[in-house]
Amino acid sequence: MLTFTITTALALVAVVVSATLLPERVPTHFGANGAADDWGTRTSAVTLQAATTAGLGALFAVLARQMPKVSWEWINLPGKQRWAEAGLQDEVRHRLRTDLLWMGSAMALLNTALTSSTVDATRSGTDGLPWWFFLAFDAWLVAMAGYVAFTGLVRYRLPEG
Repeated sequence: MLTFTITTALALVAVVVSATLLPERVPTHFGANGAADDWGTRTSAVTLQAATTAGLGALFAVLARQMPKVSWEWINLPGKQRWAEAGLQDEVRHRLRTDLLWMGSAMALLNTALTSSTVDATRSGTDGLPWWFFLAFDAWLVAMAGYVAFTGLVRYRLPEG
């Protein structure tokens, strides 16, 4: 939970800092090549980023908080009956809660990169995403894909017996 709290706070701090650094005219959308293709005001851009960051943070926090209370019937898991027979329902809920917090942290880091890259795009004079955003986004995609593979192949492997 600490990592999730720190990464979400970092994303919100990035939004606050961006409000002081962004010019009045801000790129609000970028094409596949990284060039800005839509524009808005600083107020609308900061408001949208703040709402997105806070909303995702709240969503993941609420889901993680409620996970220990979720009915076993609502959980969709391969071999669910074997987990139940082994008496591991609470362990599954704990793992799912951890997964939600991990994904929430990853989303917060992506939001931080997006906010920072928007500031960088406006201050560089190119109005395009900086090279490092593509590196960060690719790293995020690889990390998410790796975590999903880990959960499917290792973390939720059927219990022995």
